[in-house]
Amino acid sequence: MKISPSNAIIFSQYACTLAKLGQYEKAIDYFKKSLKINPNDAITFLQFARTLAELEQHEKAIDYFEKSLKINSDDAITLGCYANTLAELKKYKQAIEYFEQSLKINPNDATTLFKYARTLEKCEEYLQAIDQLEKIDLIKSTLYHANVIRINLGRLYYKLHDAKKGEQYFQEAIEHSDDKERTLLYSARSILATNPYSDAAIEKLKQVEENSPRYAQAMEMLTLNLRGEEYFEMVKTDTLDGLTDTEMLNRAMYHKIANEISILKGIAYRLLRQSQQSELLKGIVQDIEEVFTEVDRRRAVQKEEIKSIPEEDYSRILIIISTTAHDISDFVNNQLAIIESKTRRAMRKLNVGNLSYPQFEKLLAQLEFTQMALSDLKAINEGIKIKRHRFQIKHLFTKWRENPRIDHARIILDVKNSDSEFNGDAEKIKSALNELVENSLKHNADQPDLTIHITSQDVVNPAGIWGRTIPGEKRYLFIEFLDNGKGVSPHQKDWIFQPLKTTSPEGKGSGLGLFIIRKTLIQMNGYIRETGINGAKFELYIPYDQGDL
Repeated sequence: MKISPSNAIIFSQYACTLAKLGQYEKAIDYFKKSLKINPNDAITFLQFARTLAELEQHEKAIDYFEKSLKINSDDAITLGCYANTLAELKKYKQAIEYFEQSLKINPNDATTLFKYARTLEKCEEYLQAIDQLEKIDLIKSTLYHANVIRINLGRLYYKLHDAKKGEQYFQEAIEHSDDKERTLLYSARSILATNPYSDAAIEKLKQVEENSPRYAQAMEMLTLNLRGEEYFEMVKTDTLDGLTDTEMLNRAMYHKIANEISILKGIAYRLLRQSQQSELLKGIVQDIEEVFTEVDRRRAVQKEEIKSIPEEDYSRILIIISTTAHDISDFVNNQLAIIESKTRRAMRKLNVGNLSYPQFEKLLAQLEFTQMALSDLKAINEGIKIKRHRFQIKHLFTKWRENPRIDHARIILDVKNSDSEFNGDAEKIKSALNELVENSLKHNADQPDLTIHITSQDVVNPAGIWGRTIPGEKRYLFIEFLDNGKGVSPHQKDWIFQPLKTTSPEGKGSGLGLFIIRKTLIQMNGYIRETGINGAKFELYIPYDQGDL
């Protein structure tokens, strides 16, 4: 460029190299410089558009694809890339039109055939998608790409309920693979996408050896996709008696409910001692006590039902557990709605300056949180539903900013992105943080100087969380939770996010708290990990919407 500062081709090639290195900002700058020198170069428009598409700036990319096509309307590569970008924007009808134009010019282009097939799959045109994939010459493809095509074909045939043909492609992929266990995982995941409890998928996951580096992934997929009775069979070695696992699941479900109601009772009784509205508060306390009693009664009925069922009949046992848990969650939530109404009525009779008013606010906040927790409990089996709205990050931490001391712990906040706007489920994130605080208090009950540090900041492309480089400028909300307690022992770190596992003293924890957090974050396309050395340290990463960049 020093020798030839007006050579548009060099600028464009330099921009492509920068893009391949992930230096997108500089690449965009040099694409623009190239186009200033030669504003009608179709190849530069195409390369610029592809870079923008990789950054997920699809609308901008489309503009440059169209400029390229105005100059050269018959370029198969441009037509194919343009079609793929339209598909990313869910403009499937237009995308299909341009894919077909591209394939008329170059009918054997494997990349276009593959992307066209993926678009057809999104439109649920499975037979047409298969037709495109089967046109690809696997002999001319690399080993890796041939196996990707086989796995996609296997998944499509499963979607058409042709398991025999699907298995044929999966087995071919496994036989040709230079990493059989990775292919087993991909095959199982493809089946589970449409057949959540597929025996074929489970068998593939069980083939991953215990000493394999992919064993943890296989176990995670098994845990989240096995039927209940199969899960019990898998974890049975943890105990001497199969029924103990059932009791473990009981404890996991009901500990959460009992714990939340106990917190409500504690707040209500403190209020009763302080407030002059004794009659109304007595009614609220009585309502909470009755909820507790009814939960115990329903649980006792469930236990009696289970006693009459043979231990090996896991499916019947699980139906009873699941039904009772849902019924109890619905009952408790309905009762809490009544108690919430009474609490609001009591608050309307008080001045904001009344000494009891903050305690009523605390009771109200706990009622809302308990309802959320119970909904999450039900959602474990139903799929957690995320409700998105826009809020400022500082609102996640209001509770601890106003009350930095909880029991024997001091909470220190360092919120570096207070005014950042996030589009997500604030209540779910607050619920996750509240669970981490409660865990810290519970596991360090005998430590009088417990300190919890919660830091929040925005980060771009955090390293290592997915085991790969994230393309583009992906912005994340990063929350770090750190305490000076006992921490998580090395042998526990591998399974603390699994359901029914608890590090709580004497096994009294629910075994669901961290599992719910992880499952909730997954629904948000987020991630959580524990990296503590001295004390517990949890790192939460939740992506911003692309439009929030």
